[in-house]
Amino acid sequence: MAQGANNRKFMVLLMGVTGAGKTTFASLASGQDLVIGHGLDPCTQDPLAVEFSVDEHRVVLIDTPGFDDDARNDVEILSDIAKWLSAEGLLRGQTLDGLVLLHPVTRNFVSGMERRRTQLLEKILGEDAYQRVTIATTMWGTLGREYAQRLDAEYKGVFDKNGRLGNSGVWANFTKKGAQVVRHDNNRESARSIIRTIVNRAIEEGIQETLLQKEIADRNVGFMGSALGQHLVAHLEEDIRLLERDLMKHREECPGMGARWSLHSASYRRWKEWEAERVTLEKRIARREAQLARLRGFVSWTGQLEKLWTTPAQVFSRLWT
Repeated sequence: MAQGANNRKFMVLLMGVTGAGKTTFASLASGQDLVIGHGLDPCTQDPLAVEFSVDEHRVVLIDTPGFDDDARNDVEILSDIAKWLSAEGLLRGQTLDGLVLLHPVTRNFVSGMERRRTQLLEKILGEDAYQRVTIATTMWGTLGREYAQRLDAEYKGVFDKNGRLGNSGVWANFTKKGAQVVRHDNNRESARSIIRTIVNRAIEEGIQETLLQKEIADRNVGFMGSALGQHLVAHLEEDIRLLERDLMKHREECPGMGARWSLHSASYRRWKEWEAERVTLEKRIARREAQLARLRGFVSWTGQLEKLWTTPAQVFSRLWT
């Protein structure tokens, strides 16, 4: 056992889409009653740190806002998580010991957004830290018994190019580098077993820095030179390009505004719907352009900022404040 293992806290991030069961998992693992959402809106709006013991080891499990949020995109959610971690001082002198990514098996197909957020996590973690990832499948109890048994037998923890269960796909990079895929049975024993495995692996393997920490702190490449910085620029540029394409196509479909239209006519209602969609697209473009400007402006500022922000989380969080 690594020296001092009993004296330090093990930090574990808990992530997943809204409705995957993150807060329930945190409640089960910690034995604490946390507020669990049952409606359409995500219950956890800000990260929540829950501290408890597993086999005499202190664990800080951080329940985070869910992905697939209508109000915020995944980049903003990850930024908010990093900002909170920095403000709470949880990254000060400490590295990430584990990441639990909950995935409900009721989501048979992996969306394009799932792939994009996985790529973003890859840029943050780096290959050396993939082995600290645990993909835990949830919601087995909502399936019929026969279907659940068949799915359980076939399940390999990753998806093929069509989003079906298979041996390669969206999480293949993680699993090939040692990430664990486990079934969470929605009970205390299952949740604590997952945390226990993460803690034991962290003790056995020692401290493991993420790629972002290495690039900024050790290699001194600066945020814009990091894999994450470059990925975010490409991500936003692609979003803007696609939104501008949609806006151009939408403008070509303008129904026109008739001078004699009645406010209650079908033609007027169609125009109002078209106008509302135009405004929405323009706002989305403006939002992405503002994010990109902040990101690029990072590189033109004095160059001293990254020296002042002592953790990658502090650097990352400034982009969307």
